Amino acid sequence: MRLRYTNYFSGNNARQTILVGGVDVSTTTLIVIIVVVVIVILLLALFFASRRRAAQRSEEQRERTREEFGPEYERTAEERGSEEEAERELRERRGRMEREVEPLSSESRGRYEEQWGEVERVFVDNPERSIEMADRTVSDILNERNFVSDAGQSDEETERRLGVMHPDVADDYREARRIRAEVVARSAGRSDDSSDEESTEDLRQAIRKYRAVYQRIVQD
Repeated sequence: MRLRYTNYFSGNNARQTILVGGVDVSTTTLIVIIVVVVIVILLLALFFASRRRAAQRSEEQRERTREEFGPEYERTAEERGSEEEAERELRERRGRMEREVEPLSSESRGRYEEQWGEVERVFVDNPERSIEMADRTVSDILNERNFVSDAGQSDEETERRLGVMHPDVADDYREARRIRAEVVARSAGRSDDSSDEESTEDLRQAIRKYRAVYQRIVQD
């Protein structure tokens, strides 16, 4: 672009123009154009800076949600195909659960502590029966505290409801129930020592996981 300054004099008045691309533009007009361009640039800079801050806040929020819900966040995000959807669903679900879940009374807590003591004692001589007792004890607590909203509620829904309130033990609950189901399914017809030893080790892992869940939900 070629600029050329021209001064026009007429009596006591003077007007300065600048030749821009072959067109005469007054100094005032040029200043206005420059100011407008600068303002547009500043507005664009503010817009993109605001978007970057919003994206950063959103990422920080997702990271807090990921830390708060642990594996439940990743699982829900995979099911929904969106981290935003997962975060919204988990927040909404937790809000409902906080309104529905009830604490145990002192009497109920004492009763369950006695039941769990029996679970541990029985495991020494009869691991399979102990696991059934552990599963029943945990299930009874979940029912009493309203983690199970109705008799027709699926196991998956129970796991999800537990997961939003206690994500630290939700996977223990899933794994304990999986091991229990597998051991029960393969125990019939297997009598060799290696199978017995394998089943006992699986049951030992299951009882540890049931214990982690029990300790979390009985005291909360």
